[in-house]
Parts: sequence; structure tokens; C-alpha cells
Amino acid sequence: MYLKSVEMVGFKSFTEARIEFPDGVTAIVGPNGSGKSNVVDAILWVLGEQSTKALRSEKMEDVIFNGTEMRKPLGLAEVSLVISGLDRINMDPLSDLSSQLSEYQELMITRRLYRNGDSEYLINKTACRLKDVRSLLLDTRAGTKGHTVIAQGQIDQILNASPQDRRELIEETAGIIRYKKQKAEALRKLDATQQNLLRLRDIIAEVKKQLNSLERQARQARSYQTLHQEAKLLEIQLLTNEYRVLRTTLKEVESELQTLGDHESERSAELARLNTELERIKLSVALANEAIGLRREELSKVEQQQARALTAAEVERNRGELYAQQQSQEGQELERLTQEQMQGAAEAATLETTLAALELECAEREQVFATLDREMKELVQQRTAALAEEERGRLDMLNLAVLVANTEQTLVQLAARIQEAADREGRLAREREDFRLQHVTATDKRQALQQACHDAEQLVADLRRQRQGLEEGSERVSAELVEVDQLVFRQSEELAAVDSHLKALQGVLQEDMGYGRRGDEESTALKTCAGVRDAIAEWLVVPPGWDRAMEAILGERVRGWFVDNPAAACEAIEFLKRKDLGRGTFIPQQPRWTTRDTVSYQWWPAMEAQPGVVGRAVDLIQVEGQREAARDYLFDRIVLVDTLKDATGLWELQPCSAPDGPIFVTRAGEVLDAAGVITGGQTGATGGLLQRRREVFHLEAQRVSLMGCVEEGKQRRERLLVQGQELREQSRQLVESLRDAEMRGLSLQKDEAGLQHVLGDLNQRIDTLMSDAQRGSAEAQRLNHETRSGEAQLAQWLGEKAGQEAGLSRVRERMGQIDHDMQGLQQLFTEAQLVAQGIRTTREHRHHDLLRIQQQQQDVIARIETLTRHVEGLTGSIDQSRVERERQEAHCREFGESAAQVKARLVEVQEQQAQDMAAAHQLDAGLEDVRRAVSSLRESRMAVEVKKAEIRMQLGTVESTLLGTYQVDLATLLDSPVVEMTPEQLASGEEPIPEGHPAVNEVALREQLQKIREKLDRLGPINLAAIHEHQELDERYRFLTTQEQDLSRSIGSLKEIIQRINRTTKDMFAGTFAELQQKFSEVFVKFFPGGRAELQLVEVPADETAEGRGPQEPGVDIVVQPPGKRLKSMTMLSGGEKTLTAMALLFASFLIRPTPFCILDEIDAPLDEENIGRFTGVLRELSEGAQFMVITHSKQTMAIADSLFGVTMEEPGISKMVSVRLGNLQPV
Repeated sequence: MYLKSVEMVGFKSFTEARIEFPDGVTAIVGPNGSGKSNVVDAILWVLGEQSTKALRSEKMEDVIFNGTEMRKPLGLAEVSLVISGLDRINMDPLSDLSSQLSEYQELMITRRLYRNGDSEYLINKTACRLKDVRSLLLDTRAGTKGHTVIAQGQIDQILNASPQDRRELIEETAGIIRYKKQKAEALRKLDATQQNLLRLRDIIAEVKKQLNSLERQARQARSYQTLHQEAKLLEIQLLTNEYRVLRTTLKEVESELQTLGDHESERSAELARLNTELERIKLSVALANEAIGLRREELSKVEQQQARALTAAEVERNRGELYAQQQSQEGQELERLTQEQMQGAAEAATLETTLAALELECAEREQVFATLDREMKELVQQRTAALAEEERGRLDMLNLAVLVANTEQTLVQLAARIQEAADREGRLAREREDFRLQHVTATDKRQALQQACHDAEQLVADLRRQRQGLEEGSERVSAELVEVDQLVFRQSEELAAVDSHLKALQGVLQEDMGYGRRGDEESTALKTCAGVRDAIAEWLVVPPGWDRAMEAILGERVRGWFVDNPAAACEAIEFLKRKDLGRGTFIPQQPRWTTRDTVSYQWWPAMEAQPGVVGRAVDLIQVEGQREAARDYLFDRIVLVDTLKDATGLWELQPCSAPDGPIFVTRAGEVLDAAGVITGGQTGATGGLLQRRREVFHLEAQRVSLMGCVEEGKQRRERLLVQGQELREQSRQLVESLRDAEMRGLSLQKDEAGLQHVLGDLNQRIDTLMSDAQRGSAEAQRLNHETRSGEAQLAQWLGEKAGQEAGLSRVRERMGQIDHDMQGLQQLFTEAQLVAQGIRTTREHRHHDLLRIQQQQQDVIARIETLTRHVEGLTGSIDQSRVERERQEAHCREFGESAAQVKARLVEVQEQQAQDMAAAHQLDAGLEDVRRAVSSLRESRMAVEVKKAEIRMQLGTVESTLLGTYQVDLATLLDSPVVEMTPEQLASGEEPIPEGHPAVNEVALREQLQKIREKLDRLGPINLAAIHEHQELDERYRFLTTQEQDLSRSIGSLKEIIQRINRTTKDMFAGTFAELQQKFSEVFVKFFPGGRAELQLVEVPADETAEGRGPQEPGVDIVVQPPGKRLKSMTMLSGGEKTLTAMALLFASFLIRPTPFCILDEIDAPLDEENIGRFTGVLRELSEGAQFMVITHSKQTMAIADSLFGVTMEEPGISKMVSVRLGNLQPV
């Protein structure tokens, strides 16, 4: 067997590569990091390696090609290994591949891994399991373990190993590891079995204690049951007496309640009549109120109409007066306009005369204008010459004025600058003061922020404490939830146990009753036979505690069936014979049986009241009417008594004998017939059919109760979940509040830091302002000096300007004279112009006045005509207003009369309403008296009803106790001569109960009951289920004892197996050690000619013995003697000698358990050239029997290789294979 080839696709740095392995030694070379070791990883991976550490990866997906800068990552990694030269293939016989691969001489093992984590194995392209791959390579010892791969790490491991570790190497070579695993497993099982045995013995001891305790409790329970039954009979008699008294009291209360009801009905009728009369009067009052409302509305309308008429008359009267006043005013205006017309005509004539005189005066003024114009021209020429001289003087003056102005401007600017410096100094002082105030404000604000930060920190601390409280509350809820879950789990287990017991009991009961075994075919049940009805045990309703007695009475008939007729019974018997189901009893639904009354049994009246007599069975067992004959047949002459002593006493007293005498049956099932034959004794521990049926009912009730408890536990769990959710929500809100508070604290801290920065800026700006103020003071001093210099220069220029101004003043005086003369002429000319202009203006005014007067005359004439027409119209309006006023006054008088009539009717309606209200008050008084009487009767009736309810409640309590607890027929307890029966009782065939109950001595009975209860109290707490629990616990004790014996036998077997494994491993280690000793010596001599080496067993020191595990097996030490040196330990050798010694041990182990191929991964790296030569020599010898692949950097190792494969990275991150074979370079 040898490796033929390996093909890699997407494995680590290989995107795609194939290597064909020839026989002999194959060397794989290449620079560091090129991917040589990835070839070894690929072979290990395809052989089933699962350790990512062995594959030099963090996770298994890392073996998939992850891409480079030029290539994308791949989605899977696949390696296929072809193995050839197989003689036979051994596979797991359970595997599907066993038959498919048996004929192949060559195998291809393939492993794939996808990036999503899915992986698969294939053998010859057929899907398989990792177990199949390992099974295939098991016999060949080729796999991920053993000597398939020998790496540099294994050399270091041997060099640094302890003697015990070297022993494990030999054990691995000998194949002892699997035996050690088996031994470890056996030891684990032995320890677990011993622990189980200890726990089981503890349980057995505890069960034994419980068994002794239950035995005492069972004896107490039997005594308790006897006393409890006697107390029960006494309680029934006392309750019967109380029942009769309460029935009598109830009838009296009902009679009193009927009387009160009649009186209340009479008063209620009177109350209804008075209510009707009162409602009629109230209706009349309501109608009167409506009539009053209508009358008042009518009166209001009439008064409103009257007011409107009065208003209209007043309006017309005012309107007439206004019209008369206007007529008088317009007459006066007409007279005034006539006089104005006459005055205007006279003024127009006067104005025409004045206009003619003004025209003559204007012509004279034109001649004076021409003389004045000539004199004005002469004066203008003189003034022009004076102006030229003045201009020259003015220019000189102007130059001096410019110099003076410039100097003054300079002085003004200096003054402005001085003022500006003063203002700036004041502004800087104000800014300093403002910044100082800001500094104080910022300091105060910073202190406030520091306080707010402190408050925020306190709030955060409080919120954290609240969160801690909520977390503690949540933990408490979680703990309570765990408790509830455990409680629900325990109750669920109890419910499962009850269900299991119930199902088992139901199956047994079904089988006993003849329905066939559960799971059998339906044809095995009697119910399938025609004419077969229900089972007797199913039909029978037995009073509690009498199951054993009924089974004793019926015997085998308790398993009987009802049939329609004897023919059906014959068919059912044939069915039993065919199915081989045993025997059966079949009773017709209407047996031929004549029911006899109590008169026929002369012995019963005398026996009925005897102590210990419970009653006749036919009276205590309730059945449907159509099957009463069957009940009478089955239980005829059966008298139920408490104990066998009572039965024997009654038998001795009664004179009747068989076959008509009574048959006494006790609760325990003992039977005493009329002839004196007694049947009794202990029955089976599991009870009879009826007892099992009652136990089924009890288990069903217990199951319902447990289901309720489980459901309640689940609801409580839901409430706790909701509470936990609320706590988590509160915690979440608190966390948000805490986060907000922390954020607010951080924000305040940030604001405080900002204020600190602002304070620094303010201090800096205040310092800057101080510097600016000092510089401003210096500038103001300089400006004051410049101002004083400018003022001296200005005084000089002002002197020169004064001289120029004196010369110019003389010229101006001459020009003033000329101007004065011109002004005189100009004044004369102006006066002449003014006079002329006044004449012209007066002429124009007079002309305009004439036109105005003429226009006014025309307007006055038009106004006179308009006024004349308006006065004539006012006369007609005055007459019309007088007529309208008289009409409105007439309407006002009519509305006044109507209002008087409406007021009279309103008074009548109000008087009628007052009478009705008085009658209503009288009825209210009478009605109140009746109501008080009805209320009194109702309170009396309610008190009686409460009393009746209390009696009914007491009666109901007594009835429920008698019926539910004691199953007593209430119809037999009534005192009336004949008790009225319900329709259901008549239909069921019950007869009326006659009177004649014996008197009950209640005091004596209560004393007797008290004595029994005192006895019960002295017994203390009683476990009524102790008998049944004792039986179950005894069965469990026997079962646990059997389990103890089984565990003891198992411990013996495990110890024997461990001893056998120890003997086997000891023999295998001795044989392998001796063989390895020989091979190691042989290989060592090849590495060190003339030297010798041996393996020695060394005992582990006492302090290295593990506590509780016994002494360890001896370790293995290596003692060598290189040529020319003394015998010494391996630890004293040089590095190269240690490496060769370790190689010798590995190669010796390989020779003992050779593998078909071996991969050496740079194990020659620590060797020098001489030692590499020895290594290659040994490797050449070993290659004759096995195939070797060597990863190396050594040229000597490459020289001995039959084939040489190179690994290179032409493209970064991608490995590529090249081979050198027979001198040819072939890309692979």
C-alpha cells in the first residue's frame, strides 16, 4: 500500500495543485512561507484530522483559500488522496460501502469543506462517514495518529518528555491506548456503580425505618376506623333529630311570612291608590302651570304691542313738531335771501364806478418808471469799479482765512482726538467694570453649577441604589419563579404517577369486568355479543365502605353481565367457550322474581332498631325502576351490620331459620346466614372488583385536584413572569433615568469647564483693557502739547488777517455809499412799482368782486325757488304725521283693554293651581303615613325572611351532611304522617314514609359521641392510608434489596474486567518494550557507529504519586553512550546528539509498527552536515520497506530523494508545485 497522488483545490495557499508520488523517497522543498507544510496539512486533513491546532488554524474554515489582492476567495476546500496497492479492504460490516469497495485495488479518499460549515467525505466518489474512513485505514495503521507524520515538534516532545511521557509513547506503539480507554471507562462505571450502591443502601435503610413506622401507623389506623364508624352513626342520629326540628321551625316561619305578606299587599294597594290620586293632582297642577305660562306669554305679547304703539305715536308727534320747526326756519331764510338780493344789486353799481377811476391812475405811474431807470444805470457803473478793488482785497483775505481755518481745523481735530481719548478712557473703564461684573456673575454661576453637579451626583447615587433594589426584587421574583417551577414539576410528576396508576387500574378493572384486555382485539369483549348489556359491577352503586360486603354477597356474580333474555346468555356462554375466556354469570334485566314487602319478613321490624344494624341491602342500594327486580334477587334477605359480633348477637336473638331467615353481612365482608354458617377471613391485598372501582373513582378525583394545582401553579408562574417583566421594565426606565442623570451631570461638568474657560478669558480681557487705558493716557498728553503749539501759530495768522480786513473795510465803505444811493433809487422805483401794482391789484379785486356779486345774485334766486317748494311739501308731511299719530294712539287704547282681560284670566288660573297644590299637600301627608306602615311591614317580613334563610341554611347544611357525608335518605326522616313525594321519587317507585319515629335521647347520644371523640383525640394524628402505604413500601423494600444485589454483582464484574485489562496491557507493554529495546539499539548504532543505547524502566518517586490513584507504572528513561564517551543520560548530550537519539527512538518505533507511508516535516533542521549524512543513510534503508515524503531545506537530504517537488509563490499568496524528475522540469 502506498500513496499514489494527492490533489488539492482551494486548500490554504493552494488554489489548485496535484502531486504524483513515486516509490521511494520524495522530497518537498521550497523557501520559508511558500506552503510546504500545507501539503502535510492537506494529507492529514483528508485522513480525518479534526484538530484545528494540528492544522495550524484558529477555526476549520481557515483551511479554505481566502483570496489575495488579485484573486477572490473560494467557497470550498477539497483534497483527494489516491491510495494504491491494496490487497483487501476491511470495512465496517454495518456500512453500505462494504460491498461496493471490496473489489477495488485502488481508493480515492476525498474530503470537502464549504464556507458555510458543511462538510462531506467520499470514498471513490461515494458519500461516506468519517467513521468509514477511519475504519478503512485501521488495519494499515495509516491515519492522523501514529507514525504517519513525524514533525519537528515530536522530536522536541521526546527530548523534553518525562519518563512517564516516554512510557506513553511505547504504549501508543504497542496499541495499549485503547485498553487504557476501556479501563478508564470501566473505572468510571465502577465509581458510578459504587456511588449508586451507597445511595441505594442509604435509601434501603431509610425505607426500613419508614416501614417500621408505617406498621405502627397501620395498627392505629384500624383502631381509628372502628371508632370513627361508631361516631359516624351517632352523628347521623343527632343530625336526624336536628333535621326534624328545623323542618318544623321552617313551616312556622313560612306561615308567619305568609301573614305578613298579606298585610303588606293590602297596604301596598292603598299606597298605589294614593299615589294615583297624587299623580292626578300633580298632572292638574302641571296643566295649570302650562296655562299660566301661556297667559303670561299672551300678556307679554299684548304689553309689547301696546309699548310699540305708544312708541310709534310719540315718534309721529316728534316728527310733526320737527316738520313745523323746519317750515318756520325756511320761511325766515326766504325773507333773508330777498333782502340779500337787493343789497347785491346796489354793490354791483358802486364797483363799476371805482374800476373807471383806477384805469386813469395806472397811466400816470408808467411815466415815473422811465425817469428812475436812467438814474439807476449810472450808479451801477460806479459800483462795478468798486467791486474790482474789493475782489483783490478779498483774495488776500481769503488766503489768510485758509491758513487760519487749517490751523483751527487742526486744533479742532486735536481737541476731537483728545475728547476721543477721554471717551475711550471712559469706555475702557466702563468695559473693565462690565467685565468685572461678568466675572462676578460667572463665578456665582460656576458655584451654582458646582452645587448642581453635586446634586446630580447625589441623584445618580440614589438612582443606582434604586436600581440595586429593583435588581434584588427581580432576583427574589426569579427565585420564587424557580420554586414555582419546581413545585409545578413535582405536582406534574405526582399527576403523571396518578395517571399511570389510574390507567393500570382501569386496565385491570376493564379486564376483570369482561371488557377484554387493553390492546386486544375488540372481538374478545363480551360487550360485542348481541343482547349483552352492562356489567353488574358497572351498574351497582354501593354506599361507601360496603364494597367488601357487596363482593362477599355477590361472589362471582360481581363479574356478571345483564342480558336481554336467556338466549342472549346462551350465546354469550358459547362466546366464552370459543374464546377460552373462562366462566361467566348472566342475569336477565327482568328476572322472574317476586318482590316481597317487609311484612313477609316477620323478623325485620324487631331487628331494624337493634344496635349495629345498618339496614337492608335492598333499601340502601339505589337502582333504576326497571332493574329493581334484579336488585331484590341479588340482595334478598341481606341485612348489613357493622361487625361480626353484632351479626352473631342478632342471629342469636332472632328466631327465624333458613331458608327465610336473614343473612347478615359485615363491612369487612364476613357472612352469617340464617342457618348459622359463617364465612370470613382475609382476602387478597389488592381488594376486590368493587374496591378497585372505588379506587379508580378516588384516583380520578385526585387527578382532577392535581390538575387544578398544576394549573394554579402555572397561573402563579405567569403572574410571576408578569411581575418580573414589570420589574425589568421599571429597571429599564430606571436605567434610562440613570443615564439621563449621568448625561446631565456630564453636561453640568462641561458647563462648569466652559465657565472656567470664560473666567480665564475675562481675566485676560481685563488685563488687556488696563494696558489700553495706560496707552490712552500717554496719547492724551501728546495731543495736549500739539494743541498748545497750534494755538500760538493761529494767533500770528489772525493778526495778519486783521490788517487785511481794515483795508477791505474802507473799500466796502465806499461801496456802501454807492449801494446806499442805489438803494434810494431802488426804493423810489420799488415804491412806484408797489403803487402801480396796488392800483392794478385793486382794479383786479374790484373786477372779481363784481363777478362774485353777480354769481351770488343768481344763487340767491335759485335758493329762493327751492325753499318755496320745500315749504309747500312740509305742510303736507305735517298733516300726514298728525293722522298716523292719532291711529297709533287708538291702537294703544285697544291693547290696554286686551291686557286687562288677559290679567283677569291669569288670576283665575293661579287660584285654581293654589287649590290643587293644597290638595296635593294633604295627599302627601296621608301617603307618608301609608309608606311608613308598608316600610314597617316590609322590615318585619325581611326579618322573617332572614330567619327563614338562616333556617334553610342550617337545614341545607344538615341535608348536605346527611346526603353527602353519610348518604342518608332524607325521605325517611320526616315527621309528617305521609310525606309528599316528588314526581321523580314517585317515578322511581319509592313509597311514602309513615310516621312513628322513636324519640331520640339527644343528651345521651352527645355524651356518647363526646367520649368517642375523646378516644379519637387520644389516638393523635392518624395516617388512614398507612395500610396501603405499608404494602407499597414493603414491595419497594423488596425491589431495592434486589437492586442492591444486582449492583454488588456489577461491581464484581467491573473489577474482574479491570484486572483482565491490567494483565493484558502489562503483557503487551513488556513485549513491545523488549522489541523496542532491540530495534532502538540497532538504529542507534547506525546513527552512532561504535556507540550503544538502551531503554530503562525507572520507578516514579513517592512524592510524584497521585493521591487516591495508587502507585503509577514505571517510566522509561533513555541511557546512551556515544562512541568514545561514557554511558550517560540523554539530558547530558549535545543538541545534535539529542536529536539523533530521538530520531533513533522514533525510527525504532516505526520499525515495530510500520505504516505504509511516512511524512517527515523538517526533522533534519537541527542537524549538521555529518549527522545529516547519517540521517540520510538510515532513511535510505528504511525507504526500502515504506514510502517516505520529506520536507527539508538540506541539500544532502534532497540528494538521496528519488523525486523532488518544489513549492514556490510566483504570485503572492498562491503556492505552486514544480517537480524535478530525471532532470526534467515539469510544471505540476
